Amino acid sequence: MSVAITRPYEERIELWNLENKQFEELVIQPALNYYDRYFQRAPVQIDRGLGWRNIWRRLQQDAAACLQLLRMSLPCFTTLCNMLQTNYDLQPTLNISIEESVAMFLRICGHNEVYRDVGLRFGRNQETVQRKFREVLTATELLACDYIRTPTRQEIYRIPERLQVDQRYWPYFSGFVGAMDGTHVCVKVKPDLQGMYWNRHDHASLNIMAICDLNMLFTYIWNGAPGSCYDTAVLQIAQQSDSEFPLPPSEKYYLVDSGYPNKQGFLAPYRSSRNRVVRYHMSQFYYGPRPRNKHELFNQCHTSLRSVIERTFRIWKKK
Repeated sequence: MSVAITRPYEERIELWNLENKQFEELVIQPALNYYDRYFQRAPVQIDRGLGWRNIWRRLQQDAAACLQLLRMSLPCFTTLCNMLQTNYDLQPTLNISIEESVAMFLRICGHNEVYRDVGLRFGRNQETVQRKFREVLTATELLACDYIRTPTRQEIYRIPERLQVDQRYWPYFSGFVGAMDGTHVCVKVKPDLQGMYWNRHDHASLNIMAICDLNMLFTYIWNGAPGSCYDTAVLQIAQQSDSEFPLPPSEKYYLVDSGYPNKQGFLAPYRSSRNRVVRYHMSQFYYGPRPRNKHELFNQCHTSLRSVIERTFRIWKKK
């Protein structure tokens, strides 16, 4: 009798221990892991702010290092910080100054660094870097609304002086008011949206359309098109969605490449046909023979003048 009674009792004890072990593995251990990961995080550095103090000391001593680290001179950086604080309500905190917040923002924008790398450089955790980036971004957007604007009609009508003194283009392109083109900028999107943003270069991007003048200054930018859109579609979206799109006057035009239609306000080059090849790109004229007819001569001058937008894109991307 004692053996028969003891065995069921031992089985119940064994089953109870097994259930406790499973409960510990499924509930208690994950909870402890979550606590260790999110509530007992070790600081990036013991001495917070040491990274910024070292950076600030170097910026004050080396002008070239300042240009490399922040993409601007120290006086320009100081002026920017004062403007953001005085006019756009960017405030320091107990442990982080305005200068450090703006410097982290410039590292992310100017060097395409991720929060982790900036945090290691400045001695801050990722959450702090992300929060400060958003604060500076909000203030910078307000600053941009005050200083960045589309050109007025009078400015569009004004003939650039550089154009008038260049015999290659004057008076043949007297209606030129700017060059327009599109460029792709890589972006990270959710997996379910990658098809929309996937471009012909096999990566996700935004197709950014921009207009610039002869001084390599952007006069208009439209950055709301997925990378799968063609240049013509981006232009149509911009004109339909933006009531302030700077459409040229009747006697003026933007120079565009063959990816855009040749219509009122937009001057495209001559295209090749089934029976005739018409060169357009600068490399074709640089390494090949001289223009063979009036169409190629026009295209050579056209692409030379329009190349200002390509140079502007290259400088912008390098920054």
